[in-house]
Amino acid sequence: MFYYNKYYATFILISIIFFGCKSQSDQLIDINRFEKEFYESEKKNLYKVIKKYPYLFPSNSSLDVWESFLIDSTRISTYKKTLEVFDKMEEIQEQISITFGLVNSFFPKFKNPKVVTLNSQDQYENRIIYNDSLLLISLDQYLGFDYYPEIPEYIAYNMTKKYISNDVSEKISQKLVSRPNDRSLIAEMIYHGKIIYLTDLFSPYNEDHIKFHSSLQKINWAQENESYIWGYFVENDFLFNSGNELKSRFITFSPFSKFNLEIDKFSPGSIGKWLGYRIVDSYMKNNNVEIGQLLQDDFYKIFSKSKYKPKK
Repeated sequence: MFYYNKYYATFILISIIFFGCKSQSDQLIDINRFEKEFYESEKKNLYKVIKKYPYLFPSNSSLDVWESFLIDSTRISTYKKTLEVFDKMEEIQEQISITFGLVNSFFPKFKNPKVVTLNSQDQYENRIIYNDSLLLISLDQYLGFDYYPEIPEYIAYNMTKKYISNDVSEKISQKLVSRPNDRSLIAEMIYHGKIIYLTDLFSPYNEDHIKFHSSLQKINWAQENESYIWGYFVENDFLFNSGNELKSRFITFSPFSKFNLEIDKFSPGSIGKWLGYRIVDSYMKNNNVEIGQLLQDDFYKIFSKSKYKPKK
């Protein structure tokens, strides 16, 4: 393990980019474009695709179902849009390769999963599926803000290709961070703060606001009002409250956080996660702690030793 140092992550990033240039083909991961293989296959050859990707075809579904997808106008239209948006995958391939390299540098037991893209027409929450050996990316969930007029804006805002590598890092981070037994708001905040901290560490090439799934303007607002926000939480005795109502107001993914004040519309949703990240970041800056130790430390230790105190 390595001690906290974002400069170390930056060093690794630079090393991957520059020292890997001579053997770039060895450094880059493979991305398997299942959606292309599926929609460009003929019915008579569909069995070959099924044989290659058996985990994408439930055994209780008949071949007729999959054959019908090949002539379904809605699915074909979505596939054509996917080809338009993801004609080239080089940038995403490079970013995910860097992410895997960074994860491995901090967690040597990490093995690169097989990366498969597809059009799942699944829910937003399942657009990235990850286990130790497989990473599925639903490209039809990243076709651009304007492609989803019926989806709430705060969700559609995240459905662009620039979020893919962040979401991959986030899924890996979620597997590394254990949920706390404590049900208090501060425990939940720091749990998510750990996830965001790792996500940032694994994808340092992304714009800062992306890891919070919010706009730059709203994150800037949070930074400018950090002392006021923190004071609001402390003065109202929110931190050690275990009620679900506070988590709904300040943790749940939403268009804005619910202070029940005029300022609500300016705030990013899930501002409790943002505060949790700020506490974790302060803890790591003020303590000589390994990343592995961060994952083991409980919320109370992190909170009490973080020396977190927003500037007024």
